[in-house]
Amino acid sequence: MIKNNNIDWNKDMVNKLKHFPIVLHSNQWMKGTGPHYHPGLEFHMTHEGTGTMVVGRQIVLQSPRSVLVFRGMVPHQMISRSSYKRSVVSINFGDEDTGMLPSLHQLIEFAWIPNDVCLNFSLTPKQFLRMEEMVKELRHELMTRGTGWEQVALAQVLQMSVFLQRMLVEPEQVTALSSQTSGRKSDLVQQCSDIVCGNLGEDLSLKTVARRFAVSEAYLTRSFTKEMGISFYQYVLLQRVAEGKRLLREAPDVSISEIAYIIGFPSSSHFSRHFKLLTEETPSVYRQKILEQ
Repeated sequence: MIKNNNIDWNKDMVNKLKHFPIVLHSNQWMKGTGPHYHPGLEFHMTHEGTGTMVVGRQIVLQSPRSVLVFRGMVPHQMISRSSYKRSVVSINFGDEDTGMLPSLHQLIEFAWIPNDVCLNFSLTPKQFLRMEEMVKELRHELMTRGTGWEQVALAQVLQMSVFLQRMLVEPEQVTALSSQTSGRKSDLVQQCSDIVCGNLGEDLSLKTVARRFAVSEAYLTRSFTKEMGISFYQYVLLQRVAEGKRLLREAPDVSISEIAYIIGFPSSSHFSRHFKLLTEETPSVYRQKILEQ
């Protein structure tokens, strides 16, 4: 499980949800995310490409027409070898009616969503097309903000919620639905990911970690790739870069060279090279953008 001190509280999402309790990112091309969490709920749709979503202690391989539903407070991270296309609906109505929302939101009930794991739907082409249509309609209302847009947006979220909820009670409408206990990592892979996330500055070579768990390098590689969808080496790089991004944002007085050392890279140039491969920008450019915000 990802260690808490390496998980980002998504402040940007929190601020957006304060302005209106529904936030949509539609048809985004992404190269994965760092581990993070935020209030409310998330509907995560994969349009194109593949990846691995880690939600708490659950791991789910994602492919086109996959839809995940989970609570945002459960730490989650998308891991992908290359870019994938997604749409994400984030929802947070809070505990009280502040007067900002029409009473329609009281009809939206999310008790069907588990507290600590995700639901994984693999939709038929027809079902996924309907979800895409609902997302498109929601995007139109959130962008144009015509008369009554708040009520329409809430109605669309209610429609999405019921559409997915019905699949739980009418399983013939969905091609595959993970159980709440499926997708959990084996003890070996779980412990390896714990070691990686808690010791990024240490020697995390395949040889060293395999010796630590008294298994062969080949066995660890096969196990990790099978369950995580990426190699052990790639996983280590992704976690180091994710932690590097956090430090670049939250520790402006720490130099890029120091950050590289803290997260286990032998040099700043080595860190910069891998950072750019995964984020398409250098650490210095990323930090400058953060400072200018």
